[in-house]
Amino acid sequence: GTDIHQHQKLVAASKAILKKAIGQIRGGVKIADIGYLMETEARKSGYKVIKNLGGHGIGRSLHEQPEELLNYKNRFDNRRFRKDSVVAIETFIATDSTLAVELRDGWTMVGNRGGYMAQHEHTIVVTDGAPIILTAENGIFN
Repeated sequence: GTDIHQHQKLVAASKAILKKAIGQIRGGVKIADIGYLMETEARKSGYKVIKNLGGHGIGRSLHEQPEELLNYKNRFDNRRFRKDSVVAIETFIATDSTLAVELRDGWTMVGNRGGYMAQHEHTIVVTDGAPIILTAENGIFN
């Protein structure tokens, strides 16, 4: 549709950050380093990241280890991506907020400081080389 509220730049930044982050993921790469990349790229574009939402591992359940693949560098997180693991890499890029707050309906989330947010994700298999994007058919990068 038509971008009547001028948010296409936010959406484009979220997609570009996701693409750049996925391109850096390999077995052995520190999870926190990918979070740092996401936050740095968001700031360069004039945006913030939501700090209490992130990607996660996928296996027999939708949310598994590694949990909390955050969009910023957690200096206490020494975990590394493991080869052959399956993870959902998610961006949460915002104009004003840094936290998402759940409303009473138990479903709707809003930013703690208002504004707008863009979220994109891909599910990947971590390899020693370029990750395998399992959700490539969703057309995010088209």
